[in-house]
Amino acid sequence: MNWAAPLAFAWAGLTLVVLVFFLLRPRRQRIVVASLFVWRRTIQARADDTWLAWLRRHALLLLQLLTIVVFTLALARPERLATVELGPPVAVVMDVSASMAIAEGDGTSRIERAREEAAAFLNSLDDDRRTSLITAGAVPRTLVAQTSDRAEVIRFLSGIEPEASHGRLDTALDMARSLASPAAGGIVALFTDQPPVEASNPVYAGVRTVVVGEPAPNVALDSFQVRRRLDKPDTVQGMVAARNDGTTGAAAEILVTAGRGSPTSRAISLTAGERQILVFDDLPVAAGYQAEVRAPDDGLSADNLAFASLAEPSRLSVVVVGNDPWPIVRALQAVPAVTAQAIAVDSFDQDNSTADFYVFQGFAPELLPSTSAVFVQPPAVPSLGLDAPTSADTHPLAMANSPLLKSIDVGDLVSGSDVTYAPPAWAQVDLSVGERALLAHGVVDGRRTAVIGFDMAGAGVSQAPWFPLFWSNVVRWADPFAPLPDGAHLEPGRPVRLIQHPRSDRVAVTNPANETIEFTMPKPAVLDVTVPGAYTIRQFVGQELVAQTSIDYVPGIAGRIGLAGVPAGPGATVDSAQRIQHQVELWPWVAGLVLALVLVEWWVFHRVRGVR
Repeated sequence: MNWAAPLAFAWAGLTLVVLVFFLLRPRRQRIVVASLFVWRRTIQARADDTWLAWLRRHALLLLQLLTIVVFTLALARPERLATVELGPPVAVVMDVSASMAIAEGDGTSRIERAREEAAAFLNSLDDDRRTSLITAGAVPRTLVAQTSDRAEVIRFLSGIEPEASHGRLDTALDMARSLASPAAGGIVALFTDQPPVEASNPVYAGVRTVVVGEPAPNVALDSFQVRRRLDKPDTVQGMVAARNDGTTGAAAEILVTAGRGSPTSRAISLTAGERQILVFDDLPVAAGYQAEVRAPDDGLSADNLAFASLAEPSRLSVVVVGNDPWPIVRALQAVPAVTAQAIAVDSFDQDNSTADFYVFQGFAPELLPSTSAVFVQPPAVPSLGLDAPTSADTHPLAMANSPLLKSIDVGDLVSGSDVTYAPPAWAQVDLSVGERALLAHGVVDGRRTAVIGFDMAGAGVSQAPWFPLFWSNVVRWADPFAPLPDGAHLEPGRPVRLIQHPRSDRVAVTNPANETIEFTMPKPAVLDVTVPGAYTIRQFVGQELVAQTSIDYVPGIAGRIGLAGVPAGPGATVDSAQRIQHQVELWPWVAGLVLALVLVEWWVFHRVRGVR
């Protein structure tokens, strides 16, 4: 037996309190009587009493002490290790590929029918069955692992929706077998719209397959990737994989578009279940690419569109304006895909400059640029809410997880030439000195803006190890082509406002179901995630595509999430005999005994002894 709260044994000290009150009885009174004959007989009878008579006289005291002891045992929460026999485990695998969104003749989608079939299957099981729920998407996930709470499984089942991807049934079934091995008596049930191609396929060995939906023609894009050609770096090669999920052959047309240019098309013919890879050479370099498949009588349009972009950082042009800009320029030029140039303060013409972002050293222009701006020890800037700088007299305090201070020791930044500013309302403080900011960043008027108060031009600063690393962090954060704010948390029902490229006048957000929502200036663009998958954000200037970003949303599923092959629940161990060991708490029984003792004490006092 174990004790969950052994410190509760200290309550046993209340027995001493009861004994003290028992000993502190009223002082005996002196009474004059006519004869001692009766009292002598009483004293003699008391001397002749047995131990049972002593127990009767002190019954209330003993019951009170016993009540305190038992109550203390209840507070200590006794528990023991018990073995419970459970039924064989069950693993339910739900296919969430894009084809599960196809609607049948009555308007019911395949995923809805699969959820109904799975719920009926779960309700037919015994209550003691441990159940796991797995989704077979592009990344199979275990939603619930080996739980006997049927309501929890049904709740997760009702929230499953199809993804715009091709489900990995083989991986999901391997996960299911690790949780409910058919060889050990477990049950694996698969709900899908794809019947097994071969009955002898080992992937489906021991699996109960429930096929939903009728055969429907569907040609889908399986994958789309682009890369620069090795022999011609100025051109791009695109690779498109298309598959036929229908039961008959189909003719289709594949179109690939670079940026907003004219599409390149190619006709293909696919037999039932066939997958083909097409290569598109000599595509121009563009901010983003789009592939589309067109087929007659296609039953699902959600898998007909795909986006891709070159796996290389955005090419940024940076202008450093100041009287000693060259150390900063050299640090920026060391960052991949960045082109930096230095301009003296007197030579800066903001009307003719079109950089992606600016660094202003020791001064601020009258008219602030519309793009990202970094100010190094600027004077007072009323338009940004910055007051006049003051000297920093103490060491700064760094903010945790600052995007500008990644992998940097704050102690290396401090010098005697640092200045601080009163934090404006739009800024998040990275380094603070008292109530003032030594380093701050934020978004103001749609512009990524940072204010730097520490010295960037002192002797030996540009040779310090932190100097190039800091400017690399600045470039990563100030990149105007990145629409998602740094540190933004994606959550369904909570749209995140996107930061548009300064030149962008239109933003198109495409969700995993290939549904596109457009935002035109001045309407702010937002990203509202609803289902897992890839969200593509494209930014346009007129008809020109200037930026394309793909964001993969993988939700954090609330509730219990188990790893494949690991039973959920702390301290639980499952063996091949379908027995589970867990701690059984005994304190409710002890608490019931306490209540019984209190009732007995009441009976003895009021019914047996009576009030005296």
